[in-house]
Amino acid sequence: MLGKVLNERYKILKELGKGGMAIVFEAQDLLLDRKVALKMLRPEYVNDRDFVKRFRHEAKAVARLSHPNVVNIFDIGQDQDYQYLVMEDIEGKNLKDLIKERGNLDVVEALNIAKQISAALVVAHRNNIIHCDIKPHNILLTDDKQVKVTDFGIARAVTSTTMTITDTIVGSAHYFSPEQARGGEIKARSDLYSLGIVLYEMLTGEVPFKGDSPISVALKHIQETPKKPTLINPDIPSNIEKLVIRAIAKDPAERFITAENMENEIESILCDYSNKSLLNRDSIEHGDTMVIKKSELKNSKLENRNGKKAKNEKKYLTYNEPKSTSSWVKWLVLVFAMIMIATIGIFIFYRTYMDVPVVEVPDMIGMNIKDARKEAAQVGLQLEMQNEGVHHPEIAEGNILSQYPLGGERVRQTRSVRITISLGPTILTAPDLTGLTIREANVILDNQKLSLGNIEEEYSDSIPEGRIISQLPESGEEVGAENQINIVLSKGALPLMIEVPNILGLEKEDAVSLLEKNNFNLGQMNQKKTKRFLNNQVAEQSYDPGTKIPEGSKIDLTISSGLINTENAVLHKSFTMKYYVPSGSREQTVEIVIIDNNGRDTLYKSQHNPGDNISVYFNSVGPTRYEIYINNQLVEQGKVTD
Repeated sequence: MLGKVLNERYKILKELGKGGMAIVFEAQDLLLDRKVALKMLRPEYVNDRDFVKRFRHEAKAVARLSHPNVVNIFDIGQDQDYQYLVMEDIEGKNLKDLIKERGNLDVVEALNIAKQISAALVVAHRNNIIHCDIKPHNILLTDDKQVKVTDFGIARAVTSTTMTITDTIVGSAHYFSPEQARGGEIKARSDLYSLGIVLYEMLTGEVPFKGDSPISVALKHIQETPKKPTLINPDIPSNIEKLVIRAIAKDPAERFITAENMENEIESILCDYSNKSLLNRDSIEHGDTMVIKKSELKNSKLENRNGKKAKNEKKYLTYNEPKSTSSWVKWLVLVFAMIMIATIGIFIFYRTYMDVPVVEVPDMIGMNIKDARKEAAQVGLQLEMQNEGVHHPEIAEGNILSQYPLGGERVRQTRSVRITISLGPTILTAPDLTGLTIREANVILDNQKLSLGNIEEEYSDSIPEGRIISQLPESGEEVGAENQINIVLSKGALPLMIEVPNILGLEKEDAVSLLEKNNFNLGQMNQKKTKRFLNNQVAEQSYDPGTKIPEGSKIDLTISSGLINTENAVLHKSFTMKYYVPSGSREQTVEIVIIDNNGRDTLYKSQHNPGDNISVYFNSVGPTRYEIYINNQLVEQGKVTD
């Protein structure tokens, strides 16, 4: 691809990166003489209407946005099979690379980046666009730390900032919201959850949830409470930790109402930091003495404690608060009271939480909630619901899906066991697959957590070859998540069925001519020495004579390269045996066997109706006998004579 020019305008210079759907190149806009980023749909997806539609959707979605923190889309084009977007070329790195390089970021730097991301989300949400995939990989940083949000490839255009994607998970597992993990309703607040996860990672250098697979990470988003950021990085101020915890609340109602609210909160915290920094520069506290800069006292009028004007301004450059003896008594009383309160608190805490028996947690996974409460009560434990429940294909509704601590662990009786209740299998409606190809059906079923089951094939005069005739369960019927849909696939219109002629013993050229005359095609041809056929004669055919197969089918032939028994070759004789199939009440299997110096061989075997005439050509060496079987019963035998 390097050096290729698309539409006589965009010359590809180098590859910048690859994604699941597209490859990004750096290119030169020959018309405007500037560097651009060219995002090209992968070749394997150019004929997939769904991917092309999604690719073009990204351009339309971002083209509606005009903001310094959103990557600009300049153009969208197609050159033969190449589908591409032309975007602003950002020189810098993505946020993920910065976090890997630095570990965790400075608090103010992290807040500034989060503020710019939220600003981009404000303009997106105002245009009824939900990004759905906010993550550090999609946050580009220029050299002067300006944020550019990119990759709106799975963004959704919505009305009233609300959207439902039934049983479809979109986004990246470490950053998507619980509602995305459940495949439920997605609102603008889902982007704010993802931004909260990104801010968590910037401040700590870690994502809150990790797992062996995307599914395990998704379940943690739904079920588990993240570790507080200050447990990883103690330098994080409490007000910033509260901001992060609010952003990543599992209940969308507990998060910020809009991206603008979150941006304002971040701005407020940054202002506090700025004011504190200014205060630390302008004034320094030393015990009870406040040292004030002379510049702040210039042209000011100072009054003494009785309200009189100062006679000597220098006298007030330092002001000392007189200390009273009674203040020491107050401090002693206060310290004594605090010690007493702390002692009483420790005593109560010990009696309530520590001076209790240690018990073994019962294994309650799979139990219904009523039995689980009884089981927990027997050892003095209580159950605590973690969330509203999660669908599971195997655990019945109302039974426990997971618990923490796990069964077998030993804990004090005061500790609650957090549980998640199964909502049972997800009930879906079977989509209508009739008329679709297998590839199209797989895309639809994969989006609904379903899959194809048994595939049968039938001829159809109305449904084109390769498309689905019928399905089971039928369209509209209820099915469980991860169930299979069985289909019947069309083989096209039923072809004309023709009997295969007997070409054994014919010269190769005559055999090919006879096949073409009967509207068959020649398949593969092999050669080998045989016992019954001379050089260039047909020794085997892939379909038995008399078999009915579709018109136009290919028939493979084996051509003899001469007799195996060359010593007796001069003694060989050529024969054409004719046989009349006797009358009967049903179709019969006729088999003709030859015995000579080359051994015993079945020359002919096929189905025939009563009254059919059979003609078999062969060569034999030495004295020759024949046997004829009908339905595996010997009906005739004798010597072959000239």
